Amino acid sequence: MDEIEVRELAPSEYGKWDLLVEKASSGTLFHTSDFLGIFRDVLSKDLRIYGCFRNGELVGGCPLFVRNFKGILKIGSSISNMTHYSGPLIMESASSKVSKRVQDTHEILNSLREFLCKQGFDSINLVFSPGFEDIRPFTWNGWNSSVRYTYKLDLKENIDNNISRKIRREIKTAEEAGLKTRVINDPDTYYRLFSLVYEKQNLEPPVPKEFFERVFKLIQEKDVGYMFVSETPEGEAVASHLNLYGKKCTVTWSSALNPAYGRMGANSLLYYNEFLDLKSRNFEYMNVMAANVPRFADFIMGFSPKLMPFYIVSYYSKRCSLMRTLHDIVYEKTE
Repeated sequence: MDEIEVRELAPSEYGKWDLLVEKASSGTLFHTSDFLGIFRDVLSKDLRIYGCFRNGELVGGCPLFVRNFKGILKIGSSISNMTHYSGPLIMESASSKVSKRVQDTHEILNSLREFLCKQGFDSINLVFSPGFEDIRPFTWNGWNSSVRYTYKLDLKENIDNNISRKIRREIKTAEEAGLKTRVINDPDTYYRLFSLVYEKQNLEPPVPKEFFERVFKLIQEKDVGYMFVSETPEGEAVASHLNLYGKKCTVTWSSALNPAYGRMGANSLLYYNEFLDLKSRNFEYMNVMAANVPRFADFIMGFSPKLMPFYIVSYYSKRCSLMRTLHDIVYEKTE
């Protein structure tokens, strides 16, 4: 068996990384150097992309955002603000034998795990894409694991047979109010709606406007997604989704709704018309990232989605584990 070499990629090698993202079944836009670069540049993140090489060929790897917590702990995470997953990738084995495919997967992931554990991290958090199922090289070696969920709306099915009565009523309400839907790519409109969501909760948005300006620029230059809105008859956008293209699917990555129009059915109309539009363009499903927040999950259930799990693995050094234990003890005593 040829040994796997793991090292940090130079920026000049990011093109090779993007080819791996394109070829790997679990590769997503969130993994691409363009998307990761937005976080690095706009949010001043320390980005590292680690690559796994076999005989000089890039066969796996993982992006990691690195930070020092109060100058004490070195922390690495494959996700940042506004990203649900962006963990390890592998070049799937072409072998017809299950045992060989598993062996190749484990060899790459074990090499990656061993490398990361030698980099002096006190905490590492890796969030795998939906569909990446075998995380055993981590859990078999003492890493903690947990599960999150996303929703899969099957575009091959008949939406009218699957939506609930509540959603039907909301769509009717929206149509009677004269709401229409269309595609526009306008960062100003999106950020206005996005900010209203947080303003209602007396919170600051998790990312600045420049972040979305960069995302929209990427969408325009490389055709990697689109913005869908619900508008009043006067042309005011009251609800919007940012959808990113995936492999045979779209990812409903970020959504925003003017709270003043929350009871008008704008969001239900948006999803319904998106479904019909994507179905006509031969996409297979919508990946709706709304399954981990109860009120969002309850709403999407009205469209009869399928639940899809994705996995998280975490590593803690002895020092970090001790600090976590002490924190929990102090927290319990103050309750």
